[in-house]
Amino acid sequence: MMLIAGFESIDELKYLIKIEIPGIFIGSWIANEPKVYEIIRESNYKGIIATDNEGGYASWIVKDIPSPKELSNLNPYDFYSIIYNMALKLKEHYINLNFAPVLDLYDPINVVIGKKNRAFSEDPYKVIFYSSLFIKAHSDVGIKNCIKHFVGQGRAIGDPHHKKSIFIGGLKDLRKDLLPFMFFIKMGIEYIMTAHVFVPSIDKEKPITLSRFFIVELLRNLLSYKGKIITDDLNMNAIREHFDIIDAVRIAKSLTIDYILISRGIETIEKVYKFLKFNY
Repeated sequence: MMLIAGFESIDELKYLIKIEIPGIFIGSWIANEPKVYEIIRESNYKGIIATDNEGGYASWIVKDIPSPKELSNLNPYDFYSIIYNMALKLKEHYINLNFAPVLDLYDPINVVIGKKNRAFSEDPYKVIFYSSLFIKAHSDVGIKNCIKHFVGQGRAIGDPHHKKSIFIGGLKDLRKDLLPFMFFIKMGIEYIMTAHVFVPSIDKEKPITLSRFFIVELLRNLLSYKGKIITDDLNMNAIREHFDIIDAVRIAKSLTIDYILISRGIETIEKVYKFLKFNY
């Protein structure tokens, strides 16, 4: 298992490159700093260089892109053109992995996805259609995509950035939410990001990110996913309020998760980096 780490200063970026961290994450708080891209270019860094650029609210590098909900009202040609040009600009900023598109289903009362218009539609087939165009536009410029959030974040209650996020219902209720993921798994998608959503009817103790049922039994075994799994940011309160960071990393490792994401906090990043280096 490997670490994708964010940074809050140029010195932290230099440090991450120096220790040859497997992946770096460019967050909203540092994305507008030109020095970041100068250092990446000069260092010839070969690892993952990731960001969130979904369109709309979560667009850290290329801004002024309509939200996924707005984009889904466009004809396919205009949609593709906008995303292709966005991907070109990401490429100019050395991004090789975009944590997008969002495959969650739209629910207007959902605080983290729906109210921020981060989902294409409540219709899973429309989500599949526009996500396919989104991924093709990136592929055409040489950028990979990580689909998210597996699974049910769009219809969960609560924002995992701040507190526990809960999906009310069972596996049958998640069928619609699973459809887009099932499609892209069959298409050979390389990266999937997990959701920090608790589904108490299935796993009373752990969120999906750390749940053996969801990661091993469902995603790996039942859906036969062979690609890379990336956790959502382990610094979110949905994880930190319930698990020690090293315990969370240890559980993730046991579930065949490939990458853990820690978006910021150099002390936490160093702690996890050393734990992984000396234990695995």
